[in-house]
Amino acid sequence: MKSLAITGLLICFSFSEVIAQQPLSDTINIKGVEVKTRKIHQKEKSAYPIQSLTAKGIESVAGTSVAEAVKTFSGVTLRDYGGIGGLKTIMVRSLGANHTGVFIDGVAVTDIASGQVDLSKLPLEGLEEVSLELGNASQQCITARAQASASLINLRSKNPDFRNRKTNGNLSLKAGMYGLINPALLLNQKTGKKSWIGLNLNYLQAEGDYPYLVDNGPAGTHHETRNNSDITALSANAVYNFSPSDSSGFQARLRIYESERGLPGAVIFYNPHSSQRLTNKDMSVNLHYRSGKKKISTLSNAGWSRAWLRYLDPDYLGYTSSLDNKYLQHEYYLSQAMSIKAGKQFTVSAATDLILNSFSSNLYNNSNPMRYSLLVSGGLSHRTRTTETSAGMLLSLIGDKKDGDEKMKDFSKISPWANFTLRILDDPAIRLRLMYKQIFRLPSFNDLYYNLVGNPGLKPENAGQINAGLLFSKKVMGSTDVNLRIDAFGNRVSNKIIAVPTQNLFVWSMRNIGKVNTQGIELQIETDSKINAEMSIGISMNYTYQQAFDMTDQNSASYKHQIPYIPYETFSGMYLINYRSFAVNYNLLFNGFRYSAGENMHENLLPGWWISDAGLSWKTETSRITYKIKGEVSNLFNREYVVIRSFPMPGRSFALTATLQF
Repeated sequence: MKSLAITGLLICFSFSEVIAQQPLSDTINIKGVEVKTRKIHQKEKSAYPIQSLTAKGIESVAGTSVAEAVKTFSGVTLRDYGGIGGLKTIMVRSLGANHTGVFIDGVAVTDIASGQVDLSKLPLEGLEEVSLELGNASQQCITARAQASASLINLRSKNPDFRNRKTNGNLSLKAGMYGLINPALLLNQKTGKKSWIGLNLNYLQAEGDYPYLVDNGPAGTHHETRNNSDITALSANAVYNFSPSDSSGFQARLRIYESERGLPGAVIFYNPHSSQRLTNKDMSVNLHYRSGKKKISTLSNAGWSRAWLRYLDPDYLGYTSSLDNKYLQHEYYLSQAMSIKAGKQFTVSAATDLILNSFSSNLYNNSNPMRYSLLVSGGLSHRTRTTETSAGMLLSLIGDKKDGDEKMKDFSKISPWANFTLRILDDPAIRLRLMYKQIFRLPSFNDLYYNLVGNPGLKPENAGQINAGLLFSKKVMGSTDVNLRIDAFGNRVSNKIIAVPTQNLFVWSMRNIGKVNTQGIELQIETDSKINAEMSIGISMNYTYQQAFDMTDQNSASYKHQIPYIPYETFSGMYLINYRSFAVNYNLLFNGFRYSAGENMHENLLPGWWISDAGLSWKTETSRITYKIKGEVSNLFNREYVVIRSFPMPGRSFALTATLQF
């Protein structure tokens, strides 16, 4: 770059000498030099694995929720109970769903009762990026809460562009088979030179009555229709943003989610009937302020959330004619984070989070538990031209108290972490990365206090993560970017929280007896080719092989067996072609065989499956409005498969989306 600048100055000087000899003009007009380069994404140089889908990738996903996007990432195992209304949680590298934190624009989405966030509650509409980070978060100035998870799902909303007009947004309508109706509205209004407000509404309705095939073994097969898989949901977000400068900004956000859905049951013993209902009413308010100067960056957060849930089972055979449980959660949250640059190579970071959680229900023995959490994190990083090293730790001070207890039950733990990257070559860009992190999963309120199940004496579930990877990136043939990432990883989990039967199959008890050792390898390949001014091709492929063995008891029948629902192999591929106003996408997902129980025998074997999704879209633009129409087909080849035993998944389905962007 320096030599280019010197050459340019010499050319200008020589040219000016020639012009000076011409008496016709004393004005010099020199054509500017345009230097083009590719922006390097964080995932191409990070010390810990990062996967992401930007706006184009999100648009190519066949589905309506974040779960459909996240399941395309390597190392992810999705627990899907079927249909749009079915619950959807994920496990990353065989760690339970409780180990994965979910953040929307830096604000945590939590469920203190179960510890597992249902990703089907989070719509894809209005998102600019969906990313999955393993280990530490991708920024130095982050909350302590973000450091307290083994992996993070980060959802980043679209930022409005007010360069041409003060009001913008988009209106979309998606309709499909099995009663799918999904209108959405995004509206942004500039209220001043440095402020704007936004509103995002998303409504979802579906019957979910898809057909499926029941295999009864020697008795033959027959066709059924899924029932009690309907859903009606409304998601609303309102935001106010004020940015006095490029390096500082304040944001206030209100989020509301309400849904009423059926919970499809297991299809067993010729009985596909299900009547359970689930109702959610969630609300959260969050205040966020960031400030960045030359050497100091700060991040302040405050929030409150309320989550109300009702579980209704009309056919429950208990003391009454039905089971009607209601749960209420509250959370109050304060956080302050700071990072300071000490010289040219060192950066010091620290964060403190205060969290108060309360939980209540209408159960007759409800104990009204409360949890007080103080999280303190600190880290030091050192960066040179070829290396980056960082290390730190998280201090967790947590106290639980419930009705009837005279004093609080205290818990404290220190969790260290460390990262290292080495830039081996510049062209092609080759980097080596190493990561280590200790983390834990505190028992959820359900684990501790649930009726007839909870065990107040549970210890936290401890997990150690290690990762070694090689990153390669190169521009080939002038217009094609190739990125290759290969990672070997291992997890060690102790004090694993599991449920074991006691009196009968309906009364279980929570215990700390589990140990799981996981090792595996991930391979990720991405290419982005610009063929000409009218055509581009993008390809992304992810492959994971992992062994997650139960090491709890040498005398157990499941010792050194793969833990339930973790496939040995997974693969995902996304292929996108843009030509003029048209875009074609094809997505492929593979899950290898796995077992539905801890003992790896033929009776517990679930076969692997392949499914494909495809889409075709057309877009045209005017001076003020952009029109887009997209048609998509899910499960293109109409495969019969299950993710969870006895919960059949939908076959082939079609959907059409019309979008107006203004």
